[in-house]
Order: sequence, then C-alpha cells, then structure tokens
Amino acid sequence: MSVLSFIALVAGTVAVVHAQSLTVVNQCSESVLLFTQTSFGTIDNFVNVGAGASANMGISSNWDGAINVGTGCTSDASACTTGGPTWDGQTPFSRAEFNFFAIPGSVTYDISLIYGYNVGMQISSVDASCDAFACTISSGCPVPGPDGSCYSPCCSSVEACNGGALPAGGGGCVDNAGPGPYSSFYYDTCYNAYAFPDNDGADGYTPADEVDYTCSNTDTTLTLCPGTTSDYPR
Repeated sequence: MSVLSFIALVAGTVAVVHAQSLTVVNQCSESVLLFTQTSFGTIDNFVNVGAGASANMGISSNWDGAINVGTGCTSDASACTTGGPTWDGQTPFSRAEFNFFAIPGSVTYDISLIYGYNVGMQISSVDASCDAFACTISSGCPVPGPDGSCYSPCCSSVEACNGGALPAGGGGCVDNAGPGPYSSFYYDTCYNAYAFPDNDGADGYTPADEVDYTCSNTDTTLTLCPGTTSDYPR
C-alpha cells in the first residue's frame, strides 16, 4: 500500500470513528414536538417531526441534555395534549437523556419515565453491540393521562402531579431520589428505563436496574413508538 493510500485510509477511519449525530425517527401515527433541555453544548429546539418522518437534531460535539416529547402541540409548545407547556410532568411526557460531553468520543444515554409516559422510545447506536434501550407501555397505567399517556410514577394521582412530578415542582418522588408510589409498575414494565431518580442504585436505592449505558460510537438514534421493550440485565 502506498503512503498516500495509507493516509487516505487512516483519514477515512478517523472520520467514521468521530462521526457524531443524534437522529429522531418518528414511527408514531401522529406528529410530535421535541422540546430539548441542555446542560452543555447546543441542540435544535422546538422541533416538529411528522408521523413517519425523521430529524437530525444538530447537536454539538459536547452536548449534554434531554429530549422531551409532546403530542398535540402547537408549534411553540404553548399548548399540548401531553407534554408542555411547563414540561414538569403536569401533563405526562417521555424523556430521553444523552451525554456526549463527559467522555469524549462516547455517549451515555437513558430513557426516563420520571415525568410520565406518552410515547414509546428506543435509543440505539449504529454499533449493534451497544445496548438498545426501549420502552413501550400499552396498558395498565396506575394513573392514566390523556390519549393513553401515564402520569409520573412519583404521583399518587392526577392532582398530585399538578405541581410537577418532582419535589422541586411541588410533588413527586421521595427526596428527589427514591421511588414514588407507582414506581414498581414502571420498573416491572420497562426494565431499562428510570422509574425513579436513583433507579440506577445510587445511594443504595433498589432496585438497581440497568438504566444507563455508555456507547463508544456516537452515531445515535432515538426512535419514537418502536413497539418494543428491552430487557438487559444489570
């Protein structure tokens, strides 16, 4: 192999290794609005994704944050059937969390049901060896919400979520850490999603489920309404 060919091969390999993207694929039967929250870096916000469509979220290399899903929303999320406009769990929404910042060249991700559930989610990588967390709830919500959604497991009733799903919002799970009154339904239904803030075993809380994963490939996809639920053991 010539030197030039070797350099071209190395350059191509580096490009593949460092390729980074976050794509949302909407397999739901309705349009959704994506409201994003950021700790570091940048990402597109208030993104409408039609049924059967997809969107590249335009993340920066150091983005750390979350994607919340709203249904039946106006384009500015000033009114939604589920999710928005406060995005604190007063109406339920599913949430996916990603950290491309902490470990350069990797992404850590999880699905959070702490604010409730309105659409199924799957987080996957182009690297099939990375855990593809997925959650679909088809029935049995302890506190049903609009359009088949489920209120936060931190709330014992719809009224208990009126101030938000977590203690900072006026309701919620114990000490913003331990399980809420209906967390057991969520961790028994979606084994790889957060059912309370320390569902990963932090501070000794149980169960300590497999709810976050770090993948060394940063080409990542969030699929909505995948119709599947994962079951990776811890």
